[in-house]
Amino acid sequence: MFAAVLLLAPMCISAQDIPAAPAAVMPPLDGKDRMQAYLKSLVSPTAILSNVLIAGYEEARNFPHEWGRTGTGFEKRLGSQYAQFFLDKSIELGFGAIHHEDNRYMRLGDGSSFMRRFGNVVKSTVVVSSTNGGQTIALGQIFGAYGSWAIASQVWEPPSEQRTSRIFLWGSVDLAAKGGYNLLKEFGPRKKSLLVPATSHP
Repeated sequence: MFAAVLLLAPMCISAQDIPAAPAAVMPPLDGKDRMQAYLKSLVSPTAILSNVLIAGYEEARNFPHEWGRTGTGFEKRLGSQYAQFFLDKSIELGFGAIHHEDNRYMRLGDGSSFMRRFGNVVKSTVVVSSTNGGQTIALGQIFGAYGSWAIASQVWEPPSEQRTSRIFLWGSVDLAAKGGYNLLKEFGPRKKSLLVPATSHP
């Protein structure tokens, strides 16, 4: 439900409600910083816990049903979930570096209206800052979301989950979940850094 709200939100917000990127408040992103953030994100407590919880949820609802509710079934779900998360972050790293993207979320803060802050969250899923200045399409985030699910569906997911429609559905949910995490960054307590958690099947 929340994913659907984020995906439909751009159609409900006028252009003037979506702000331009705020002035940079973080130091410039270089290759070393990008790699450190990537490696840290793969083993952060947030990533590990979210992957375990998602695997447990999928075990409870027996998804995908071919794996059953057994010890090996949970192992497959946890391995599948973390592998998808790893692919997502790796693809995002590669495309982000090549395309000169800065995927760090720039919080507007309490000085802006709710609609401007929410518009910034929605925009952040597909538009990010460029390390060359200005803004650019978030190819890393987009290709990471859809590409990871496409690989998973064709390499290790069971036959029931290999349909093309599932790739688009899962990728959209993944992308919306990234926006959802930016929503927490925008409206939650201010922290020095936050790492993107894993996302689940719809």
